[in-house]
Amino acid sequence: MSPLNGTEHGDPHRARTKLGSFAIGLVHGVGGSAGVGILLVASIEWQLLGVISLGALAIFTGRSMTFLSTGFGAALARRPLRSSLTAVSPGLGVASFAFAIWYGAAA
Repeated sequence: MSPLNGTEHGDPHRARTKLGSFAIGLVHGVGGSAGVGILLVASIEWQLLGVISLGALAIFTGRSMTFLSTGFGAALARRPLRSSLTAVSPGLGVASFAFAIWYGAAA
């Protein structure tokens, strides 16, 4: 690993650390799951059951996200999908941006 740029192949972009990736995933997970957690706790009258349910939701949401992310990451790292993904990435980016504009305008 080069001490100047943080990568092995001379790429000028710094590689994301595992801790940085975890933090980004944590923020996204909290943003997506917090609403479900609030609805869950608000709908349960017994406080202990609400806390237990919230804990179970957090544990199983984290586990499912971990398994799915690992599976997608392993699939995308394989050579056939990696070359295909490189070819379709610009189209996926444009489609995602168009969806975001449409969704934002509708809100």
